[in-house]
Amino acid sequence: MFLKSIELFGFKSFADRSKVEFTDGVSAILGPNGCGKSNIVDAIKWVLGEQGTKSLRAESMEDVIFNGTDGRKALNVAEITLTLGNDDGVLPLDVPEIAVRRRLFRSGESEYSVNNAPVKLKELRELFYDTGIGKTAYSIMEQGKIDQVLSHKPEERRAIFEEAAMITKFRVKGKEAERKLERTDENMRQVEGILGEVKRSYDSLKKQADKTARYRELRVQMFDIERDLALLRLRSCLDDRDKRSEQLTARTGERDAIRTRIDGINESLETNLDQVNTMESRLTEGQKRLYGVELEKANRDNQIRMLGERIADIQEKNARDLARKSSLDERVAALTQEIERKETDQTTMQGQVEELQGNIAGFQENIETAAGRITANTTEIRTREADIERFEQEQEEIQNQLRVVTDDIVEELDRKLTESGYSARERESLEKSINEVLGRVTLHIDGKRALVSDALSGDARAMRTVLEATGETLVQSGEDLHQLAELFGRYRNVTPAFLDEFLAPQGIITRKRRMDERIIELRGLVRAARDEIAARNEENRSLQEKIDEYRRTLEELRVNLARMKAQLGAMETEIRRSNEERAATRTAVEEIVHHLEEESRRIDETRTRIEELTQKRTELEESEAVLRTELKTLEEGISSRNADLMKKERALKAIMEDLGKTQSQVERLQVALAETTTEIKNIYENFRERHSQDLSEFESRVFELGSVEPKTLRDALASVREQERALGSVNLMAPEEFAEVKERYDFLSGQLEDLRKAKGDLVRVTQEIQNESAQLFTETYERIRKNFHTMFRRLFGGGRAELKLVDPDNVLDSGVDILVQPPGKKLENIALLSGGERSLTAVALLFATYMVKPSPFCLLDEIDAALDESNVGRFVNMLFEFAQGSQFVIITHNKKTVAAAQTLIGITMEEPGVSKVVAVRVDGREKEKEPVGASAS
Repeated sequence: MFLKSIELFGFKSFADRSKVEFTDGVSAILGPNGCGKSNIVDAIKWVLGEQGTKSLRAESMEDVIFNGTDGRKALNVAEITLTLGNDDGVLPLDVPEIAVRRRLFRSGESEYSVNNAPVKLKELRELFYDTGIGKTAYSIMEQGKIDQVLSHKPEERRAIFEEAAMITKFRVKGKEAERKLERTDENMRQVEGILGEVKRSYDSLKKQADKTARYRELRVQMFDIERDLALLRLRSCLDDRDKRSEQLTARTGERDAIRTRIDGINESLETNLDQVNTMESRLTEGQKRLYGVELEKANRDNQIRMLGERIADIQEKNARDLARKSSLDERVAALTQEIERKETDQTTMQGQVEELQGNIAGFQENIETAAGRITANTTEIRTREADIERFEQEQEEIQNQLRVVTDDIVEELDRKLTESGYSARERESLEKSINEVLGRVTLHIDGKRALVSDALSGDARAMRTVLEATGETLVQSGEDLHQLAELFGRYRNVTPAFLDEFLAPQGIITRKRRMDERIIELRGLVRAARDEIAARNEENRSLQEKIDEYRRTLEELRVNLARMKAQLGAMETEIRRSNEERAATRTAVEEIVHHLEEESRRIDETRTRIEELTQKRTELEESEAVLRTELKTLEEGISSRNADLMKKERALKAIMEDLGKTQSQVERLQVALAETTTEIKNIYENFRERHSQDLSEFESRVFELGSVEPKTLRDALASVREQERALGSVNLMAPEEFAEVKERYDFLSGQLEDLRKAKGDLVRVTQEIQNESAQLFTETYERIRKNFHTMFRRLFGGGRAELKLVDPDNVLDSGVDILVQPPGKKLENIALLSGGERSLTAVALLFATYMVKPSPFCLLDEIDAALDESNVGRFVNMLFEFAQGSQFVIITHNKKTVAAAQTLIGITMEEPGVSKVVAVRVDGREKEKEPVGASAS
């Protein structure tokens, strides 16, 4: 069997559908802390049927469903599909590939399927019995499980050995057989108890069945008598119903005639009442109109009074406005004189401002002219400085050429002397003398170059001093050159051709002289450029002084201009304010004149309105007199109609009393008729309820009864009932119950015999399972015990380890103790080991179990975290050995473990809270990132 792939969707941090493909050998799952690596192990346990939330690192099963992030919504389903290769037929299914799927919905519903076929959790667990795979098997060693395995009670630790011994299935079957045996014993006890009760019922029901037969005969007689009594009573009630129906019809006719008379009177009353209501409405409307006339007349009186008061107010206000107009006319005249005076002063000051602006423009033009001249001088100075730099560079190049020529002379002379046979000491003496002369020449030149450089930035006196010193240098350098010629002359007889060439007109000395002349020429050019630069700088200084003076004068002019402009602005503001005040005053005068005219017009209109209101008041008084006459006529008409209505209402009351008496008779007849009809209905219903038959089926027997008296029938019924009472209580179901009890008694007897036989079979099967399980466990335990000692020594490099049964006499229930002795320590319990020793011990136990019963694949979750470098090396070597027969998937951060893996599976979290899978296949030392093996859909 082979772990091919696992597909995750909505499980914990795997929000997108992700697929992880596994290969043979060792696969390493890598990634930073918190990226979701251990969620893959949780997913495999979960799809294999894990139900414990703590084992899945969750508080509730709903927590395994992706709960959303800041950028994603929560999902409502978690789904894991585990694909296993089954080419070797380890799993009991005749297919080469098995896909196990588990789904959990947020509503709590859960689904399991194998190759898309729905299965139960129990069936899924049975599929992996004794394969080394399962939620509790040793194929999964996760974080914390090492301590759990080593810290478990001995009785709980034996689960690993049972899985390796392949007796898990036997244990489950044995427990199932024991439960069946217990249920069989319980069923036997229940059947025996029930059988005793059934036997007692059998005897009692036989007696009751005979009594029931007699009872049924009496019940038939009672039915016949009760039927005839009901038919006689029914005949009497039908006769009463027909008689009362005729009486009801006669009284109903009388009642209807009275109602017709009442309707006529009511119609007349309604007509008179409508007339009264109409007249009352007219009366109310007239009263409202009269009230309105009176109110309007009072309103007109009030308006006439108010309008008279308004005319008096307007006349008083007009007098005040005329006085204010006279005052404003005087103010307008004064403002006009003041404005004319200020405008004259403004014109004078404006001329002064224009004169100042002309002077400022002249000074500004002088400043710009001087600044332009300074800019031109500065440009010329920069040009002369560039010439000086170029001349000095040429002088430096000539001096360098001179030094190169001198070096060539010395080298050639040394070679000639050597060829002529002069001794080394003589050559050294000559070389020393020549070098001294050349050194003095070079020293003089370098010293004077510094003086020239300093003088270039100084005045003319410093320049003359440098020139005199330079002449002395040239004289001194000439003397040194003559001395150099004498030194060469000593050897003229030895090297005549060489010396001729050296002293010839076109020789070295001549070239040196030309170089000196060019240097003197360059120095003259530099001196001329320096003089021109000094002159230009002096001119710039003078121009700058003039510019400064112009600027001071210009600043004074600008200050005066600003002051005069401020004064001019203030004058303009005063003139504008005066004009605005004069305009406002004139506007006020015009408004007063307009207002006086408007008020005069309003007085005329008000007087006209008073005349109109007086005329309207006279008309209202005339309307009031007409309305009062109409209202009096209406009141008299209403009084007459009300008297007529009272007379007709008294007549109607007498007729209503007759109607009440007749209606009472009709209602009594209706009640009697209803009672008779109800009694007839009750006769039918009572008979149906008592005998479950319809009395109408026997109505033809009424004619057969003839003149039979009801008393005769009641006496016969009493005699039959007395015989029924003599029988006592009767079980009507006794015959049927007796037949059922007999059938049940026979059935229980057979069941009891079957249970006794099944119990014997279960006892035999349970014993066989225990014997076989004990044998397999003992053999497997012994092999693991030996392998554990060997693996412990290999991993620890020595020491010893033991496994001990807590109760050797009870192999099937005995716990397993682990005792280890690392190298250099005493034999001790595993609880006293360090973290690394505990991890290595758990690895030894795991590999010891694999040597007996290899699991098709194994998941290791950071079990190398507590190991040091040397122990990790031993662990990796051991992992390689067992990877030949099993598939290993390990979650690790250790570089050695990663280097040993054939496939690297990366878990990242590019998006916060969402895991992503990236697989990398490893071939030797080369690693290539592949999308295959880590796909998302």
